[in-house]
Amino acid sequence: MNPETTTKRSPIVLMWKFAAVEAVAFFLYFVATLLGNAKYEFYDQLSFSNFLSYQAAKMLFLSGAQFALTVYAFLSWYYEDYTIRPGSIQHSRGVIFKKEKNFPTDSSTSITISSGLLGKLLHYGSIRIKNGVSLLVLPHISRPERIVKAIRQEYSADENAFAEKPNIDQLLAENEHNQLEFKSSLRFDYKAGQANRDIEKAAMKTIAAFMNSNGGYLVVGVSDTRAPLGLRSDYMTLQRKDSDGFENHFTQSFNSMIGPEFRNLVKLWFHNIREHDLCAIQVLPSPRPVYLKADNNEQFYMRTGNISTALKLSEIESYARSRWPQRAS
Repeated sequence: MNPETTTKRSPIVLMWKFAAVEAVAFFLYFVATLLGNAKYEFYDQLSFSNFLSYQAAKMLFLSGAQFALTVYAFLSWYYEDYTIRPGSIQHSRGVIFKKEKNFPTDSSTSITISSGLLGKLLHYGSIRIKNGVSLLVLPHISRPERIVKAIRQEYSADENAFAEKPNIDQLLAENEHNQLEFKSSLRFDYKAGQANRDIEKAAMKTIAAFMNSNGGYLVVGVSDTRAPLGLRSDYMTLQRKDSDGFENHFTQSFNSMIGPEFRNLVKLWFHNIREHDLCAIQVLPSPRPVYLKADNNEQFYMRTGNISTALKLSEIESYARSRWPQRAS
């Protein structure tokens, strides 16, 4: 897994911001000249007009306003960046209040670079990233070719990890262990005869635990004795009643409970065993901690033997340091 790559907008943006500050300062000075004698009469009513002349006050105000706008322009550039991670790009910005937004990426993501004559001379350009109907624009990025290469390397590495379809017969021949678990369905409750969110949450809990450990396989559509039950019961709860509908719903649930930035670490493999569709969900280990978000709460799971164990808040930091030492350093 490649390390995170962080980039910023080109310093040329700072030049534009500073030019805008100068324009605002000139505008304020121009407005002041239009007020005529009214500005002097207003100033004479202020408490400090007796010991500070109007001209001095005007210079202090304009200089202070220009300085404040310049500082804000610089900080707004300094605190804005884009972080390229496996499966996502995070846009962070904000001087006083930090705002973050994640944009998922995968091997189907379309990436183009546009750059004008000045951009080519100064080595900056805008990157347009389209994922389905969603569009993210990284404007005026320094050396955009390097960033595009980093984005493509992130998900190409994950695609190679999914190169071979798992042997479903071999998986069914094993007992559950730290990298293997079986479930009868993704969301259908056989006892209640209907979809059950708790069952869906249990599946996502297992996937999160695999990510926080060494990866693994979750095989859906088999009984406790590993006899094929199929996915038909799950299909009947979906708008599109086939494997495509199953994967679409899985992605929606995954993005909601775990996060779209981790979706590239999971691949669904469909198998047909004795006229029953089964799904082997392959999960890669995550390069950073993964939390399960459900019921207005976040929980951290890891695999201990053949079960997914929730860690206490006091235990997570210690486990994370040992599991991801490169992040601690």
